[in-house]
Amino acid sequence: MKKHRIKNKGVLHCYAMGADYVKEFLKLGFYFGIGGIITFKNANRIVKSVEVIPVDHLLLETDAPYLTPEPFRGKKNHSKYLPYILEKIAMIKNVKREQLEQITNDNFKKLFHVNI
Repeated sequence: MKKHRIKNKGVLHCYAMGADYVKEFLKLGFYFGIGGIITFKNANRIVKSVEVIPVDHLLLETDAPYLTPEPFRGKKNHSKYLPYILEKIAMIKNVKREQLEQITNDNFKKLFHVNI
């Protein structure tokens, strides 16, 4: 992306790369979509990434029908499971669930230019 001078707001869908890349993607204006993987027992790399991603660049996603969060892993994913992702990220970021919910909603509105 740097090579082609891509500097545009967008979402890194189901971000699963390491924390080492976060600063570079932030410079390019990207948001980080975090899905059900964050709730998995072996999600250490993603947890470390979420620790360094600023909350104003976080988005929640389902990746439905895949990557269903715990405790529903193995079942078809659905947006009704987003609270499990939200709860895990709030715990990692040490913020109140309601506060993170508002922030991620605002991030969505800002990125996609919607007013709902």
